[in-house]
Amino acid sequence: MSGRLRVALVGALITGLLLAIAVALMASTGNKALAATAVVLAINVALVVSLQTFIGNTGILSFGHVAFMGIGAFTAALLTIPPAAKKTQLPNLPSFIRDAQVPPLPAVLIASLVCLFVAALFGLVLVRMTTSAMVMATFALLITTYTVLLNWADWTRGSEGVYAVPRVMTPWLALAVAVVFIVIARLLAATWMGLQARAIREDELAAGATGIRVRASRYAFWIISASLMGAAGAIYAENVLAFDAGQFSFATTFALLAMLIIGGRESVLGSVVGAALIVLVTEMFSRVEQGFSIGGFELPRISGTVQFVLALLIILALIWKPDGIVGRREVEDLIPGLRGWAQRSTTPTPGGVPDRSGFGLDEVVLAGKGLSKSFSGVKAVQEIDIHVARGEILGLIGPNGSGKSTLLNLLSGLTAADSGTVELCGVDVTDQSVHSRALGGLGRTFQNIRLFNHLTVLDNVLAPPRSEPHEAAGLLDQLGLLDVASAEADTLAYGQQRRLEIARALSTQVSVILMDEPAAGMNEEESDVLLDDIRALAAEHRCGVIIIDHDLRLITRLCDRIQVLETGRTIAIGTPDEIVQNRAVREAYLGDAVGAEDHEGGM
Repeated sequence: MSGRLRVALVGALITGLLLAIAVALMASTGNKALAATAVVLAINVALVVSLQTFIGNTGILSFGHVAFMGIGAFTAALLTIPPAAKKTQLPNLPSFIRDAQVPPLPAVLIASLVCLFVAALFGLVLVRMTTSAMVMATFALLITTYTVLLNWADWTRGSEGVYAVPRVMTPWLALAVAVVFIVIARLLAATWMGLQARAIREDELAAGATGIRVRASRYAFWIISASLMGAAGAIYAENVLAFDAGQFSFATTFALLAMLIIGGRESVLGSVVGAALIVLVTEMFSRVEQGFSIGGFELPRISGTVQFVLALLIILALIWKPDGIVGRREVEDLIPGLRGWAQRSTTPTPGGVPDRSGFGLDEVVLAGKGLSKSFSGVKAVQEIDIHVARGEILGLIGPNGSGKSTLLNLLSGLTAADSGTVELCGVDVTDQSVHSRALGGLGRTFQNIRLFNHLTVLDNVLAPPRSEPHEAAGLLDQLGLLDVASAEADTLAYGQQRRLEIARALSTQVSVILMDEPAAGMNEEESDVLLDDIRALAAEHRCGVIIIDHDLRLITRLCDRIQVLETGRTIAIGTPDEIVQNRAVREAYLGDAVGAEDHEGGM
């Protein structure tokens, strides 16, 4: 078991232990109402952890998961209700279902599979939507499912609901189920799939540029979380004896989202804390809602009290604790000794770079031919040819608006070319997606730094699919970032963030890397250090580099060749000395008063 999975398992078991203490305190009092509350708490933990598995890892709000809870609940009910009771309340069921009775555990597993199948079908459409559209689509799923359950009377009895579901849940069985859900959620988040999903959550564009398959990742978490929600819904059904479609509508969605938002949607521990708090609040204020007396004064029934309090708690949490009570932390982050052990367990020892001694340095690794792109009639790039060889550093300069960044976007696939072709390591990738080109060996950095801000420095470099732990640690060591490997990326200084972005691009085992103004915002001393690092890394990794920068001093010192653009066209290509001597370049870019002597003067 890897260190990351080992830490997740230990953290899950400690989280389960905390839940067990709460359940034991309620169940051991001998009070039946408290024992029932303990069961409700454990089941709510299973439900909210199922929801957190999707929302916490992908960052996409879902209103639709309660639909799977309902499907799971009705599936379990139809399988576990005794045949005699089904003949009475659901006489029109198919005979193979009406006459069958499945034990509770197999019914839970079947309910999970049914929800997985439904989610898989719906997810094929869902993951092709934008993030905001996905949110609305999940709400549509909730309403549609509720309507179907309400009107499919032959299977659900509509608003009357089903009854006689065997009640098998005890506090200890419900606790065991909740702990299993906690372990699954923690281990899933600790896998590479979980890390990549969180990278997409932080920056979808940057994730794709490192080779992560955005749609596939979201699809996987959608169907897994839906199957978990279906299983939790089945467990819910096996505790309440009777229920109807109305229990799987927006009110339940609102309560589960309240648990997640208040506890911390990016943390499994937050799910448990949020569930415990909301169950407590619900129990307290549901009694208030029924009316009560204080000092002889009778207070009337106040409908909607619980929903009002939940809404108020959400508002307060979003104001004072937008990341929730727990935030992004798990239980191991709250225990100093355990935190240190976790960091030691998950930080690999630096290793060497891949052996690329067999690659020739004269091999052309990236070539664009006849590339053109227009935006609303404005020709940003016009018939540009560009190529870079392995180990070569090509500088790309030109006035603002000359098409430099657009050209990089065409090469990396972020923007589709109107015409022209792109070849990567001899393969035509013109029609390939961003992540396919990244998997083929093309890495890039961005003009505006795009990191996975709430992931650690190490996780930023480990997230790309082609990254290897020891090589990632070696890159961080080379770029002076190993000492801050466990820090979150957004806590780094500006220069360190630039270096981290370069390390992340190189961790994909690149053949060529595109750098868009990597020294922007740095002083001269920092730029010089970065220049030496880029040159050393290009040689060591035997990769080609295309670099945009307005610092001509850096470009002329760093690059083997320079290509100059003006109004979307190439006006000169050559060595640094040839470019500085070129009259067309001086007139278009440096100014016609600039002489060749300025090259030595450090322009």
